[in-house]
Amino acid sequence: MFSLRQYLTTLSDPCGLTRTLGEVEVCRDASGQMCFSVGNSAVVFRIRHEGRIRSLRGYFRPQRHLREIYGERLLEKELFLYTTPEEGVWVDVVIGEWIEGVSLHEAISRAASEGDTAQLERLAERFDRLAAVLVSDDRAHGDLKPENILVDNNGVLHPIDFDAAYLPCFAGETSPELGTAAYQHPARTAEDFNARLDDYPAALISTALHALAADPTLWERYGNPDSLLYDPRRIASDAALRETLQLFERLGAAVPYRIAQLLQSSRPELPDLAALLSEAVRRADRQAMRESPPSAETGSGSPQKSRNGTMEEALPELFVERGRWGFRTAREVVIPPLYDSGFDFTEGLAAVLLGCTWHFIDPEGRTRLSCPGCESVKPFRNGRARILRNGRRLEIDTEGHELDI
Repeated sequence: MFSLRQYLTTLSDPCGLTRTLGEVEVCRDASGQMCFSVGNSAVVFRIRHEGRIRSLRGYFRPQRHLREIYGERLLEKELFLYTTPEEGVWVDVVIGEWIEGVSLHEAISRAASEGDTAQLERLAERFDRLAAVLVSDDRAHGDLKPENILVDNNGVLHPIDFDAAYLPCFAGETSPELGTAAYQHPARTAEDFNARLDDYPAALISTALHALAADPTLWERYGNPDSLLYDPRRIASDAALRETLQLFERLGAAVPYRIAQLLQSSRPELPDLAALLSEAVRRADRQAMRESPPSAETGSGSPQKSRNGTMEEALPELFVERGRWGFRTAREVVIPPLYDSGFDFTEGLAAVLLGCTWHFIDPEGRTRLSCPGCESVKPFRNGRARILRNGRRLEIDTEGHELDI
């Protein structure tokens, strides 16, 4: 076991105390204090080495599998650590690139406190892209949380601290740690050491980001310096999650709604999460294409030719899978099964039920109209759709204006 004080003593003047690195200088802030961050098992220093700003990671206690995790970045028996004023031992360190930025937790807190929904939307999209990769490959971070993700000056997200990572070569072993409780499923044990370790924290962080992007005031009511909005240990009765689900249902945000529901799973592994995150990324890509100017290369698409030789656009049709409804064409699934009920498209809109709320969506899955409090709705005909609210029959037009029958 080693202490922070021992690292500070050694690195205050490291000349001659490295085995292969040569000259190393620890960076200092404006007040002359050494630049470092400290966690439960390691300390990371900002150093200057061979004209570059880099990171040096030292450990307070022995760690498993550092060579497999970090490869050539691990330098064994590299730093002479003073254990007394006259004696010391050679310890392992990990050298890496220094990432200038703030933690994702700090970025979320700042944006939510300022009501910056645009920044929260960007963070949500970028996290979903990162999480989609993390939950779909054969490895896992092992301690995924906002403090272990840095947001650089360009807004790019960088996972850090892979000491608890799972790799395929570790199959059959037990987990060296259980991750941070505020982001882990309460049923996780040391026996849960597999490629699905990131499922639950990824779903929790994604849910919080999309909720805050829709309503930053959630941070005032539920934000926490040690977590985000939700307490996994009390998730069944968590007021923040209940309010989040109601928010997503009201907005017709089907993908975040289904991801949020996964937080109530009885197991840490969330088999549906990868597909949901993939759909979130696909929708973000579509939105980006809509917002970018058209180019001659991409064109505007073309209608499909019907069997009788006329040109028509093929509308997706309803299908059901595992009790949920989506839409597909003969060639592909256009909108995955996210809804609790629905009608086919008429006049470019389809009525779908999310939870207890009816919405009308377009063929790309975007919510165009919402009908809160409606017991039932009917498809559009001649520019109008019938709805039933509080026992009263009404009609709405495509702009959502209510009209008496």
